[in-house]
Amino acid sequence: MGKTDLDWLTRIVAERAAGLVLYARQWLDAATAEDVVQEALVALLAARHPPVNPTAWMYRAVRNAAIDAVRSRSRRQQREQAVAATRRDWFDPQAEALLDAEVAQIALQKLAASQREIVVLRIWGGLGFAEIAEVLQVAVSTVHDRYGKALGELRRELEKSCKTKLD
Repeated sequence: MGKTDLDWLTRIVAERAAGLVLYARQWLDAATAEDVVQEALVALLAARHPPVNPTAWMYRAVRNAAIDAVRSRSRRQQREQAVAATRRDWFDPQAEALLDAEVAQIALQKLAASQREIVVLRIWGGLGFAEIAEVLQVAVSTVHDRYGKALGELRRELEKSCKTKLD
């Protein structure tokens, strides 16, 4: 593509950009619509030979890309919903359990990731402090310190829950 063709296409694109974004917004949110238009513009400018009618080509390219984006989002949402439906809770709730599984899960989620990982490895994984230190590649004293702090935070969180239930 020569310099004059590139200048001509750039002018056409600049004149039509707002209309192309508006057209794409029929299917997409504003940010995604702008992305789709930009991708179509890049494809147009990268073409070896400019199309006979670049305006119509751009609208068709934007339409096709927008529909593809909607389909992709729909497929992703379906996959996420399917995974969420099969996802098990962290705990198996049992009526006779002394620990409320939902409250415990919420308390665990409030811990810092480094503390939560150690608690899960220690309590449910059955690992000792030396093994956890090896897994995390930290000192045993660090594991012990984080574990102690995590238990303290869990205790405070679970006590709040118990007080709320009693009130």
